[in-house]
This record gives sequence, C-alpha cells and structure tokens, in this order.
Amino acid sequence: MEQSKLRVAMLSTGEEVLHGDITDTNAAWLSRRCFEEGFSLHRRVTVGDAIDDLAIELVRCSQVSDVVIVNGGLGPTTDDLTTEAMAMAMDVDLELNPHWLTVLKERFEKNGRTMAKSNIKQAMLPEGAELIDNPVGTACGFKAELNGCQMFFTPGVPSEFKQMFDNEILPTLQALYPNTYRREIQRLYTFGLGESLLNDRFESVELPEGFELGYRSALPFIEVKVFSPRQHSEISLVTEAIKLAIGDNLVGDGEPLLDTVGNVLSDMRFRVAVAEKFTGGYLTNWFNQNIDTQNALVQGWVLSESSLAAESDYNPLAAVLAMATAARENAGVDIGLASGNVEAGRVALGLSTSLGDWGVIVKARRSLEHEDFRCYASTMMLDMLRRYLLDKDMFPEISALATLESLHIPVDIHK
Repeated sequence: MEQSKLRVAMLSTGEEVLHGDITDTNAAWLSRRCFEEGFSLHRRVTVGDAIDDLAIELVRCSQVSDVVIVNGGLGPTTDDLTTEAMAMAMDVDLELNPHWLTVLKERFEKNGRTMAKSNIKQAMLPEGAELIDNPVGTACGFKAELNGCQMFFTPGVPSEFKQMFDNEILPTLQALYPNTYRREIQRLYTFGLGESLLNDRFESVELPEGFELGYRSALPFIEVKVFSPRQHSEISLVTEAIKLAIGDNLVGDGEPLLDTVGNVLSDMRFRVAVAEKFTGGYLTNWFNQNIDTQNALVQGWVLSESSLAAESDYNPLAAVLAMATAARENAGVDIGLASGNVEAGRVALGLSTSLGDWGVIVKARRSLEHEDFRCYASTMMLDMLRRYLLDKDMFPEISALATLESLHIPVDIHK
C-alpha cells in the first residue's frame, strides 16, 4: 500500500490526558517518528477511561484507519481498561497469556518482591491477540485486528512506549507496508526572526520537486525543517541555500542551540560561570540540561533584584559587566555571563572573557509575560556565548527585543 493511501491513527487514553493534567508528549513524539519513517498520521484522538467510550472509539478508529496505535490503559489498576475495551470491541473474551505471566513473576522475583494479584490482569489479552514484548515494564503490548485494521496497543510510560514502537511496532509496519514514501528532514534552529520574516527570506530559494519547508515555533526558537526525498542528490545544496538565507540568526544546524554550545565548549575545553538577577537561575538550569554545558558550568549565582543602585551615576551596562567579570574571576573560569536588574522594562546582559567584555541592554518590542522575557534574555545570553566561541557578530537583530545600547570593551582597555 502506498503511503498516500495508508491511514495511520493514534488513540491516546486516560482521563489525565483528556483533561490536561499531563501533556501528551507521546503523541507528539509518535507523530514525528511516524512522519520521518513514512507513516504520517492522518488523525489523533484522545478518549477517557470509560470502557464503553473506549470500545466505541476503538471500533470507530478501525473503520476509518488502516493502522491504529493505542497508547495507555494497560496498567494493573481498575481504571486501566484498554484491554477489556478492545475485547469488547472484538466481541471476544480475555484469555491468560502464560508466557507473559511467567515473565512478570520472574521479574518480581529477581527484584526480591512478590507479584501482586492485580498484576495478573496485565497478562490477560483479547483472544487471538499477539503479544508485543515490553523489556522494561510490566505492561506488555499486543497487536490485534479489527475490521481489517491493524491495531497496536502500548503502555503510556514514555520510555516503554518509545522503545516498544522503535523495536517492535515500526519493524512490523515496515514489513507490512514496504513501499511507504520516506522523506529526510534537515532541522535548522533559528533565533531572532519571526515566521513571516523567515518566509520572506526563503522566497528566492528554489525548491526541487519533492522538497518543502516546514516551521515549528517553540519560544524562543523557530525550527525550520527541510523535507526531501530520501538520498536526493540536491539535499545539501538546498539546505545550504536555506542556511544562507537564515544568515546570522541560525543558532543550530541539526541540533538545538544548547547542544551546539555544549559541543563547542567541550571541544575548546572552556569553563563558564553565571550570575543572574533578572533571569533568576533560568540560564543556570538550562546549562544543566546538557551534559557538555553542565560539565562546563563551574558556578552559578542567583542574586536578588531588590538591591537597586541608588547612585545617580548608576550605569546598568557597567554593573552587569562587573557582575560577569566577578563571576569569571571568582570561579577562576574562562567566561562569565550575567543578567542585571530589570528597570522600566529594560535588562542588561553581559559576557566577560580574558579577551574583552560585551554588554547589551534590551527591551521587549511588545508586551511579554515575565517568564517569556526571562526566556528571551537567557537565550540571548546563551547565544552571546555561542557567538563569542565561534567569533561571530555579538549583537544581532532580534525581532522580539529592541537593542537600546551595546558596548564592547577590548582587553587592552582593561590594562
């Protein structure tokens, strides 16, 4: 079956997902993986834990889709009803899968525990269903057919779900539908330009047949995706043209800004210290989300904004550069980063090195939530670090932020 005719759907279950108590990250992840592998989803549905609603939706999905991946509701508790709902939809009984029951008992015994009676429920599958192995959890998956539709059932735990899809379900789909149209995706991460500005910059780029551009906005970045046929001869040429059009606002080629900075810091063996007032630990926390930036960060200080300087000659740029320099020197590192107080909507950001200091005062061009402004300011500091490491212009145009003042103090002035 050709990809254009193959209808793949995802059904997410659970009251906590339906009511927004948790974010359905599994659905976003699956949509991306399926698209990359040529099995684009044609619909996604979420339903609660009522067994009748589940059974009705399972039947409905089977009637309009060729493949359905069902996520959640395979646990041992009374509100985990997906397996029973599928048996109801198929009009069959549940039957014990002795192999999985043995696996469960052995896993509990290996950990020195006794399996609870409630776990037996996880070894009960609809008659005729095929077991899908779960190497890390107690909820096995299973595959069953309904109305000619291939339906795959998976647990809601993200680590288990992702492993089962990649190792068990995806190979099955590839064997069942070997002629799917797979596309490559080149991901370029930008900071400082809105979608409309990016779109205007790409007007002069000619895309060969089968190529197209996509955008994903996730504050404060916009990810530009270049879709192309697999192993097309012009992928590199097109991607380079897109990168050239993005220009100075490209902050990550195939990887986000944080990973880009982490790789460069690791290669150069530079160490960093951070002092934050307005950003309140945002950048320090961000550094700890990547192993390379985490290793490069020696110290992070969060300072109170309450002690505003009262002197009439108070200079926010001088103050933030003094903070960045103090952070660098006190920690004995190569680079210091700092954010100052926010005053009248303005915030000063600074970077200090042994080769000189750079500071900038920015203000939001439009009204921003406090948390969003912190995010933008932290991103600008991280991008300043990237620009310093890669010897790029330190003060780019940022569409969301107006640069009110900037300053560069070369090292010879310090002497």
